[in-house]
Amino acid sequence: MKRLIGIGNPDRGDDGVGWEVASRVRSWHTMTVTAGSFDLIDDWDADDEVVIVDAMRSGRATGATLRIDARANEVPTSAFASTHTFGPAEVVALAKAMGRLPRTLEVIGIEAGTVVHGSTMSSEVAAAATELVKELEHA
Repeated sequence: MKRLIGIGNPDRGDDGVGWEVASRVRSWHTMTVTAGSFDLIDDWDADDEVVIVDAMRSGRATGATLRIDARANEVPTSAFASTHTFGPAEVVALAKAMGRLPRTLEVIGIEAGTVVHGSTMSSEVAAAATELVKELEHA
């Protein structure tokens, strides 16, 4: 099964990009969560194709996208330092240690500008989200 997990807080500007993408993709089984959690590991099966979308703060230009094949590569904790308790890096590391990775696992980060409570999503992040939705709908 194709599973799309959007992580973030839609009340914190660009931090809501994971929610935005997951709410707009119709061809995948989608879910949204406010905080990264180790419980995400229970939301996929070994034969699933999983994509996790989250905002990142890595120093790139606002709206820049980083794609990581999380089965083959480490997800950098520094890039996904966010408002969440646990981010994709910690969840993927635990899944690897437990032997609980899905068949495919991609983590997509979109560089956030502002994550201030009550702010709106920046135009750069909104544009990146729209492009990603188009891509995922045709995957």
